[in-house]
Amino acid sequence: MFYNSSSLSRYLLIVYIIFANLIIGFENKGESYFDCPCPHIIAHQGASLDLPPNTIEAFQLALDQGADIIELDIWRSKDGVWVVIHDKNLLRITGVNKDITQLSFEEIQSLDAAYNFSDSIGSYIYRGKGYRIPSLEGVLKKFKNEKINIEIKDSRKLGLSDLVQLIKKYNMGEKTLFVSFYYSVIKEFRKVSKNQIATAASKSDIMRMIYFGKLPWYKIRFDAFQMPFYSKKVERYGLKNPEWIGKMRSKGLEVHYWTVDNSEDIKKAFSIGAGGVITNKPKIAYDLLVQMGKR
Repeated sequence: MFYNSSSLSRYLLIVYIIFANLIIGFENKGESYFDCPCPHIIAHQGASLDLPPNTIEAFQLALDQGADIIELDIWRSKDGVWVVIHDKNLLRITGVNKDITQLSFEEIQSLDAAYNFSDSIGSYIYRGKGYRIPSLEGVLKKFKNEKINIEIKDSRKLGLSDLVQLIKKYNMGEKTLFVSFYYSVIKEFRKVSKNQIATAASKSDIMRMIYFGKLPWYKIRFDAFQMPFYSKKVERYGLKNPEWIGKMRSKGLEVHYWTVDNSEDIKKAFSIGAGGVITNKPKIAYDLLVQMGKR
């Protein structure tokens, strides 16, 4: 078979694209968000009591301590970069009284993510040691083979299309779970992502399920529950009942509780059937699962 130069060039380009996609897929091969080992240890902002929260270093330490999933928070910077940080205002974390939305990502990168982080005896030993607030893209690059729990903190529905494209760029659609306190935000995220990226129920989602769940027209539009472990409302509505948890799991829904650091409470959450616990102490959770024969 003979090819002219134009046909040969097109043929080689097609081969290259196929090969490149195979390599990317291989490099990013791994578990989906809900795959076991179960139950999941979800590290709240990384190993956030040992190192400055929501930093690359805290995420890596959490994984080293046995976490299955890293949990993080995101805001959008002035120039449209998704930034990994819990607070809108930077004062508590960096000592700078500015909102994240007022600064460019370059300006944010100049701040010290460890400025106000103290160790167990109150010393600021990590201040000035180069800890930086990362972009979400930086985290996805670094942890492309890990599972990530992402909370959208902003109440505005800005940049969600860019966010979905970013997740797709790094082939993380199967490895992420998105959460928002705001029903309007998570509803729009589901729409933009065409329900192809897992989401957790917002408070409004949960209340709709409680009141309308038995009606024939009701449709579940989320993949997991993430609820406060110590909430009296959660107790009152029976959302920590092992039977209810089992029923939700039979529907393909995971049940997670936050934020649980006490070892007895972590053990209790696992014993009632929680699919995951969000904790600042992933090492303690891992050791407990080893004792329980689940690791």
